[in-house]
Amino acid sequence: MINTDRNSKGQFIKGKNIIDKTGQRYGRLTVINLSDKRAGRKTYWSCLCECGNEIDVRSDCLGTTMSCGCLKKEQNKVNLTSNHSHKQSRTRLYHIWQNMKSRCYNPNNTRYETYGAIGINVSDEWLNSFENFYNWAINNGYNDALTIERVNIQKGYNKNNCCWIPFKDQANNRNRTIWVEWNGKKQNLKQWSKELGINYGTLNSRYNRSGKRPPELFYPVKR
Repeated sequence: MINTDRNSKGQFIKGKNIIDKTGQRYGRLTVINLSDKRAGRKTYWSCLCECGNEIDVRSDCLGTTMSCGCLKKEQNKVNLTSNHSHKQSRTRLYHIWQNMKSRCYNPNNTRYETYGAIGINVSDEWLNSFENFYNWAINNGYNDALTIERVNIQKGYNKNNCCWIPFKDQANNRNRTIWVEWNGKKQNLKQWSKELGINYGTLNSRYNRSGKRPPELFYPVKR
């Protein structure tokens, strides 16, 4: 049975029982063409957002989906940067920012001795503005399953030395971790142990007690 409904142009897509939505605008989105994407019998449309991103939107979601996602990010920013003393203080990201500053500048913080006391600091750009820290975090993949990490543990917190990683991976970058570079690849001893099948205790003993370095460090264990 042919659908007799029409859009504003009164056009159907040739060979398909689908009303042509090309050129129609929904919020920040403008429909470009019919997408090849399918989910069951659902139809998707390729849309161009005002920000320049392209996104496939299900036909029945046009009108409720108003952007590629940039609109929500902008609203989140407004929510987090307004009413500083209340709304921001309840977010995980704000707590990360506060804790980062505390361990670097508060002598009463239990972790101060391994941060502030040895010269680890926070860049002025972040220290004086949560908004700057927030913008960097959002633009660099932050989500609630990640934790902030310094790439070089000898340096402080700044946008050129920090990234977001899963919490379980953070232990790989501690001061006591032994990093070894061999054949252009850099890993800690536990990672080398797993890759080469050599007991970690053996590698640790060779490195710390015998002073061995690659390639001797990684010689197979004699049986």
